[in-house]
Amino acid sequence: MDNWFTSISLAEKLLTAPHKLTVVGTLRKNKKEIPTEMAEINKDRKLYTSMFAYNEKATLVSYKPKSTKHFFLLSTMHETGTINETTHKPEIIHTYNSTKGAVDTFVQMCQNMNCNSKTKRWPMCIIYNLLNMACINSSVIYNHNVITHGEKLVAGNK
Repeated sequence: MDNWFTSISLAEKLLTAPHKLTVVGTLRKNKKEIPTEMAEINKDRKLYTSMFAYNEKATLVSYKPKSTKHFFLLSTMHETGTINETTHKPEIIHTYNSTKGAVDTFVQMCQNMNCNSKTKRWPMCIIYNLLNMACINSSVIYNHNVITHGEKLVAGNK
């Protein structure tokens, strides 16, 4: 997940039945769910260090790649704070980087195939974005069904 959607409460809800989905995503720095010890940029903290916080269902990591930046990632998939020995990054970051391509592609497709119209009414903005997501999701489902059934893709109406 991107930081727009990620929260600890949502991750815990998705982990329970009937969904049973794990989450790996970035968190915004201003989330109230982040402990104050992790949220503050500590200038004395060394570069490439990680801080972990755990609860029963999730793992939160703060990683400092630069002297003025640190990133927060949340995972319900990882139970321990394992750090890769070659890159010195937490495994949560490696998992996120290897799977975030789909989110980036989805955002790019939403920008390319856009039904938005200029409006001052915020509910319309939400409806336009839902229509964008529905169009892309239906296209993905259509392409998957056509490929699994061995048919040719149709470029227009029948």
